[in-house]
Amino acid sequence: MASYYAIVVLSVLSFFIAAGHALDERVLQTTLYIKQTPAQDQRTVGTDSTAVIINWVIKDGPDAISNTIGHAEGLTIYANQAQSFWVTIMDMVFEGGSLAGSTLKVMGLHGGMSSRPGQWSIMGGTGELTMARGIINYKIIQEDSTSRTFEICISAYYTTNYTIPVCGGIGGIFP
Repeated sequence: MASYYAIVVLSVLSFFIAAGHALDERVLQTTLYIKQTPAQDQRTVGTDSTAVIINWVIKDGPDAISNTIGHAEGLTIYANQAQSFWVTIMDMVFEGGSLAGSTLKVMGLHGGMSSRPGQWSIMGGTGELTMARGIINYKIIQEDSTSRTFEICISAYYTTNYTIPVCGGIGGIFP
């Protein structure tokens, strides 16, 4: 009989310990805009122009007077010449707005599918968007000889940085 009570007590205790330490998961769903202006925010690596360093502007609206809230910084590589696909790996670094100080780690294809929507993967984040994972659905809403505007619809799960222990915060395990 004592072992029965011990099992019940341990079960209840484990439930409360797990509930007290569960990560505080939240959802981010927002629409933003990336402005790609190759003459201003890109530079090639090497001589063949198949690898490009990017620093595209992230805005809160599609028009010229919209606020710049960050930059998409990274690398894009011309991976499939037959279909004109570029593989893009970037950090979305938020410098303004409600996400200031946070980043999203993003990768995926863009290019030859300008007539239809595309999708990028969210594989991580920092700041308020710690441990982010999800997708970005995008479509090109403006394109001419000098620039391109992506409408990006972000859908991500993340854990706020307030629920992650800081170094030295777990019984001195970390130096």
